[in-house]
Amino acid sequence: MATIGLNTNDQQRSLFLQLPREIRDRIYEELLDVEFPIPDSIDSKEERHCLASRRGGTIRVVNHLPAFSAGGLARCCHQIFDELSGAIKRRSASARGITGKLDLMIHGPDEHHGQERIYPSWTALPIPMSSIHNVHVTFRTVKPEELFWVGDGGPGFFTRALLHLLGCFFAYGPSFEDGKSQAPNWIEELRIDLENDDRAFRRGRRSVFRQLSNFLEWVAVSGVLAGRLGKLSLYVAGTISDEWEVKKYEDNSSTVGEWSRYGWVPL
Repeated sequence: MATIGLNTNDQQRSLFLQLPREIRDRIYEELLDVEFPIPDSIDSKEERHCLASRRGGTIRVVNHLPAFSAGGLARCCHQIFDELSGAIKRRSASARGITGKLDLMIHGPDEHHGQERIYPSWTALPIPMSSIHNVHVTFRTVKPEELFWVGDGGPGFFTRALLHLLGCFFAYGPSFEDGKSQAPNWIEELRIDLENDDRAFRRGRRSVFRQLSNFLEWVAVSGVLAGRLGKLSLYVAGTISDEWEVKKYEDNSSTVGEWSRYGWVPL
């Protein structure tokens, strides 16, 4: 985060810098927890552009990233930049850490759209993703019974689209597109919160709970995210259901090659 470098007189006149250091540190802490509103529905006026999976459904991404909540203050002057950097280092080293939050609105096929659609929107992004080590994803669905997780002899359309989105995040960062954001260096935990806690989500071969659990285990055991991700966890209604450590293998090139046919982006 670059600074614009205010001169000494400007810093002396700054009301913010006249606050006690303890108050300024509290403000820095609050900035690291700022969250943006979750879109109400897929009909939200927020303009989205399409990021189509090569082998799956349609992914529609909000056409811009939210401004880093700590970015504006960091550019005020060198003193504030140094103080905020210290707050970021302290939080990063603590058990609480710094968390990025992503809302995934999933819509199954309907009379207007023949494919599954994924609408990702970042709701918390306090600093560049290269310095964030925990990501929480809210997973909410519309028409979940219509999602095709499994196809004929391989992953279904929805699984491929989800796989493509996951690969784009680790390869390109929160924009999901090459050259538009920083990719994460290391994510300690990728936590998925399944918002719907209805019994229907736990029944049958195509239940969201069962299929999402199978997908996360599949990703963890494959080892394709070794060195980039520590563990995956699945929560239902705020309670942990499962967690998986990401496996490490000496050579997973064959898996990466196979997954590239399903939309995976090599890292």
